[in-house]
Amino acid sequence: MAERRGRLGALALALAATTLTLGLLEVALRILDVRTASYHAIGGFTVYDPALGWRLAPGREAVFRGSHFTTSVVQNAEGLRDRHYAYARTPGRRRILVLGDSFVWCWGVEQADCFTERLEAALGDTDVINAGVPAWSTAQEMLFYEREGRRYGADVVVLVFVPNDPVENLRGQGPRFRLVDGALVPPKGPVARRKGRVKAWLQEHSRLFAELAYRVTVLQQVIGQALEPRGAAPAAPPAAAPDPDAKAQAYVPAAPPLASEAWPLTEALLDHLAADVRRDGARFAVVMEAMPRQMAGWLRDALARREIPTLELAPALRQAELRGERVRLRGDPHLAARGQEIVAAELRAFLERIH
Repeated sequence: MAERRGRLGALALALAATTLTLGLLEVALRILDVRTASYHAIGGFTVYDPALGWRLAPGREAVFRGSHFTTSVVQNAEGLRDRHYAYARTPGRRRILVLGDSFVWCWGVEQADCFTERLEAALGDTDVINAGVPAWSTAQEMLFYEREGRRYGADVVVLVFVPNDPVENLRGQGPRFRLVDGALVPPKGPVARRKGRVKAWLQEHSRLFAELAYRVTVLQQVIGQALEPRGAAPAAPPAAAPDPDAKAQAYVPAAPPLASEAWPLTEALLDHLAADVRRDGARFAVVMEAMPRQMAGWLRDALARREIPTLELAPALRQAELRGERVRLRGDPHLAARGQEIVAAELRAFLERIH
């Protein structure tokens, strides 16, 4: 009995010491004002939403650190990575709402470098509202517009379509619609949580947990790279210039086969969103990120049949890369500051054409 009490006492002492150490580390990080989000933006900047799956955490401020970048992220009270915009418009100013995923959220760059910020500064008399959320699908962007986006009373709603979207619409972790006799059927019940309650709470409230989560992610990447097979003969240089879209496509899941339901489902989601926007008296347009040729051809044809104005970014980004400019982040498919600048310029010219 005495031996058992001794073991319990030692265990209690160890737990107390561990708790004290973790508490002191937490206090130290707060004194030093260390703010770190996990490498994956969903872990550090979103909260659970039963209808959308996840949305940006209102009022969240943190440092976002990837393998090759460190940037500050500030999200406003409405849960957008942008300054505050009142729902009521300022007389004499146009308004553009931009929907999308991490591309629009401007992953890995400072907000001042984001294409929406650059576009607003260039236009002068126009609000450009950034409504991008990491890993969102077309379905989530549609639902957000119905619930929140339309309240901004935009003149133009721009949807940025990325190569992940068809797969995410069909079997992603967000809300999954179905097509029944050509009609969209919404999902039943709330969307499952992407991250557990405890982990989400710790990520939001503990700087120590956020820092450790980041370190573990980086360590996993280092170990994964170390375990990659080595010694293989280097590939021969290509006879022609490399495809600049390859870097952007490296993270894209394999395109669904042409017979997949992903294509008609995505078209139905686009139709629904376009109808909502037009019903509100706004113009609907789509911007296409660089994507595989088959997917680009399908989307281009689908939008042309619907007479939806479309901007393809691949040509401008390709030309910049061929000139030797770095348009994407190092080791990451997201756009670097130069890529953001190109997109802002292309989008400005596009909006002037369709105005």
